[in-house]
Amino acid sequence: MSTLFWVGIVLHVLLCLFLVLLVLIQNDKMGGLAGLGGMTTQSAFSTAGAATFIQKLTRIVAIFFFILVFALGFIASRQNNEGSVSDLRESATQTQASEVEVPELPSAVPVAPAPQATEPAAAPVAP
Repeated sequence: MSTLFWVGIVLHVLLCLFLVLLVLIQNDKMGGLAGLGGMTTQSAFSTAGAATFIQKLTRIVAIFFFILVFALGFIASRQNNEGSVSDLRESATQTQASEVEVPELPSAVPVAPAPQATEPAAAPVAP
């Protein structure tokens, strides 16, 4: 996998955690994690501007989250396609290498030449 993919994965995990934190902090009619420190949500976020800022920040982080998810999916699918293409190339190269003709070595036993047709010898002449 490429370095860009792993940087995207780390950024994705950080965005996930930050998005969860933003959702839990939001003022949901006196609920959420804003009251964990012993203070009420009214004292933690006393103005309405703070609540709208957190909502806007949540929207922005969610948009980046989805863009990153689609980008990681695209990178992963391209790497899978490139991997399958390189696998096909490698198997084709191996197939071509196995089909290369190897010259035959001469045999260790010499082959006798074929007998040539000769004329029959003349019959001996009587004295």
